[in-house]
Amino acid sequence: MSINIMINLSNLVLSNALAELLTRAPDGYQASVSNGSAHNGSNAPALILVDASSLKPELFTNWPSAKVILFDTGLQENEIISILLSHKLDGVIATDTETSLFLKALSVIHAGQVWIDNTKLKALLNYAESSARAKNTDKISRKEQEVIVLVSQGYKNKEIADRLNISEQTVKAHISHIFRKVKVTNRSQLVPLAMKYRLPPIA
Repeated sequence: MSINIMINLSNLVLSNALAELLTRAPDGYQASVSNGSAHNGSNAPALILVDASSLKPELFTNWPSAKVILFDTGLQENEIISILLSHKLDGVIATDTETSLFLKALSVIHAGQVWIDNTKLKALLNYAESSARAKNTDKISRKEQEVIVLVSQGYKNKEIADRLNISEQTVKAHISHIFRKVKVTNRSQLVPLAMKYRLPPIA
């Protein structure tokens, strides 16, 4: 049974090349190139391959069951951090990944696992650890971790309260406690901590 994959990259030449590669792959991919607004295949895509420019919220709305994969075209760590915090991605694959490893990553993601290139994952973790090393991260409760992640995603206090099913006043209290514990003065300084709580451990 073939796996439907939609390639939605800003570079059309690269999109077509990947579609040709996947069509010829032994794993049975049915690849199509799209601008994200419509899918030419008869079935919804199981996988969607995007880059930073083509990653749009409507992808998640139009195909909620699809697994979305970021094609890393040379992004800086802070750019990937921002993307990972803003979107629920199932994988990050670099453009210089060998073909065999690229196909393995797609297979792993299709099976329900998360894939981030090991080198990139280590760099992201090191970024998060170095930024948060001097802070009292061991004193952060599970609920406060959830608040940190949502704050770093840009949610307002009321939105956080709705998502966590707590009062807005409780959210404000959590944020105040977090600021004192980790010795920061604004919400953007919580991004490194959010990465620490969001990234999977290195196997």
